[in-house]
Amino acid sequence: MQTVRAADTNEVVKLIFRESDNDRKVMLQLEKKLFDYFNQEVFRDNNGTALLEFDKELSVFKDRLYELDISFPPSYPYSEDARQGEQYMNTRCPAWCDRILMSLSAKELVLRSESEEKVVTYDHIGPNVCMGDHKPVFLAFRIMPGAGKPHAHGRDASATRGPFVSPPCSRVPNTHS
Repeated sequence: MQTVRAADTNEVVKLIFRESDNDRKVMLQLEKKLFDYFNQEVFRDNNGTALLEFDKELSVFKDRLYELDISFPPSYPYSEDARQGEQYMNTRCPAWCDRILMSLSAKELVLRSESEEKVVTYDHIGPNVCMGDHKPVFLAFRIMPGAGKPHAHGRDASATRGPFVSPPCSRVPNTHS
């Protein structure tokens, strides 16, 4: 590793990591607003999930917030060039910045097996399309109307209703008095 410092302040302004067998081959260069790495494939191989072991930000909330397993590539920073929707920019280290977190009760509702057809999808949108520097993520799941709410007579809403989405409220509150 080579460290470059500012002449006037002695502040570190650049770090250069070279290949161990070939000191002329730069593998990674770090500066303010620069993360220039030799191989973007490490973030694409198996959607970069091998790097999730280094994702520690949520550990402080592990007893209060939950997330489903990530199987999509890092969601940031993608190129904003419309022709390069799959490329990461070299401004920051690719990371899973866009996440869906939930409480324990929400997680239990999402994962509750109400039917044979249990489909839960946690993924990103537009893998091949430029959508700005972040790829949005989504969580799709089916939930029975009234799930999670206590009901009279100890019955669950799923016992009396089919797997339908509740109709929208037909009464609009009067905001003009």
